[in-house]
Amino acid sequence: MKNQIFKLKKYNNYQEIPNQYKWDLDDILNGKTIDQLINEYFSLFDELILIKDSKYETIQNYISYLNINKSFLILKNKIINYFSNLININIVDSKVLKQNDDFELKEQEYQIKLGSEINRIYKNKDFLKKWLNDSRLKDVKKDLEFIIQNFDHKLDDNVEKYLNETYIGDPSLEDIFSTLTNSEIDFGYAISKDNKKYKITESSRVLLLKNKDEKIRKTTYYGYLNGFYNLRETLTKLLYQHLKRISIESSIRKYESSINSLISSDKIEIAFLTNLFSSVTNKTNKIFKNFLKYKSIFFKKKFNKKMELWDSYLELVNVKNNYTIEEIQKIVIDATSIMPYEYNDKIIEAINNRWIDYVECPNKMSGAYSIGSSHGINKKYILMNYDGSINSIKTLIHELGHSLHSYYSDKNQSIFRSEYTLFLAEIASIFNELLLTDYLFLHAKNDEEKFYILSESINDFIGTVIKQCEWANFEFDLYNLIDSNNTFNSYFEIEKVYVNNSNKYLLSNKINKIGNKANIYSVSVPHFYYDFYVYKYAIGYIIANVFYNRYLQNGKYELENYINNFLSAGDKDYPANILKSCGIDIYDQKIFDEAFNVIENKINEYIKLGKRIFKIK
Repeated sequence: MKNQIFKLKKYNNYQEIPNQYKWDLDDILNGKTIDQLINEYFSLFDELILIKDSKYETIQNYISYLNINKSFLILKNKIINYFSNLININIVDSKVLKQNDDFELKEQEYQIKLGSEINRIYKNKDFLKKWLNDSRLKDVKKDLEFIIQNFDHKLDDNVEKYLNETYIGDPSLEDIFSTLTNSEIDFGYAISKDNKKYKITESSRVLLLKNKDEKIRKTTYYGYLNGFYNLRETLTKLLYQHLKRISIESSIRKYESSINSLISSDKIEIAFLTNLFSSVTNKTNKIFKNFLKYKSIFFKKKFNKKMELWDSYLELVNVKNNYTIEEIQKIVIDATSIMPYEYNDKIIEAINNRWIDYVECPNKMSGAYSIGSSHGINKKYILMNYDGSINSIKTLIHELGHSLHSYYSDKNQSIFRSEYTLFLAEIASIFNELLLTDYLFLHAKNDEEKFYILSESINDFIGTVIKQCEWANFEFDLYNLIDSNNTFNSYFEIEKVYVNNSNKYLLSNKINKIGNKANIYSVSVPHFYYDFYVYKYAIGYIIANVFYNRYLQNGKYELENYINNFLSAGDKDYPANILKSCGIDIYDQKIFDEAFNVIENKINEYIKLGKRIFKIK
């Protein structure tokens, strides 16, 4: 099917957008003003400061404190979500920014008055140990036990007090990195065959890489890399100092290693990471080289040229890739209709009752998200930037996966146990994407549409499992080297580590070498500043595939298991235990076998369809 003529309506400002395409943030306020919520919040904060020591005198006092804290945390959820959502639809709204800054500044002052809760828990640990098995403390038992078990990593009371009171003044290398790479970097211009210039930006890059003019694609590819490469030594210094700070703090707090300190909150073992990396590298080398081989063959047949590095965004088939908002809503509702209980009803409610802010406009935040810290908020809000393409369908169903995870967690867990960890966060969104892939494949009108759908799914697996594991493995190696007192004072030194690691994750037989401009990703990935977490994308994708594969094998029972034992679990236990209750053992090789069997079947079908489409024997 040829691309249809489709014009995306542009809006000059947020006020022009019809209400049905905007979220309803007034629902957070529930008839009150934001100032009233803030006053209530600080009134409760005063109460918490007043009882900060006396709450440990008796268990009745502690239970009273928990009751106040529940109301306090719900108010905080409402305030931070109201402000962040309001700012993200107009990031230059000076009035809202001022209100938010005033709130944050006042909260920092109150946090200093409250002081270090870790110190108070340590001081009263003997009382807490006696109370832990009281059923009235079941919702906070996990947190208290973790703190008590980790007192070996606590510093002197005065040091902890100093850190608590001065953290606001700590330099943020992440913020410096963000400013440098978002505001001050220059990617130059893409140049066409007739020497026209097109400015390369983060937002224009993908469109330029899809251009039919090869010179535009090539100059875009290298222009983007060169933008970062020209800053390589500065970016190296920033990343090294960020990792070194974590390494030193981990050592001072008596962790075995930086990695141990970073995975301790999830109670994940190093053995899990090493098994994840080895399983992904082994299976990648066996499965994906065949995919890339045939993709290159199909590309040459389609374009009569060899596929180059700058050609990866060119589509091999032409399919419908333009949808109205109403069309994507209907597809998402239909794709999730197989889900049991009220799952699909909540999807419909989210669409009809304005949980979602769809439309791109000037000064709106780019990208997409579903809110966190949502307990006490009726609508699990979603921000996106609809562009009319199939990616908008994927974005909506992906973010609704997060929102439904939050809905079930908030419904079934207290506020203390409802906020699921990042280790589990991507499973529900990827599960929804798998629902969409199967729905679109089932309703495809021809081989070209099926081929396109499979191609997207395979590329998602590469980007989320293989690439994220590659980057996590690189971080893992860097932390261990820094812990062993290795220094990285130049880009060349850090590039060597990156190249050595990347060659374990090759999709082709072409070896990566020092000097490859794409190695600049070693110092330009923003996620490296988020304290070692990109492997969670990979394991989330793998586990979502396991859940979905078991549904295909066993039917509705597995969907009920998924909702009852996973989506509804929140943070009631550590990630490995929650998944084990669903029948998934993250330390068992079987989960990698299951997930890679699914993607291998997709690759085989992709090759079969491609041979038919491009008439290859």
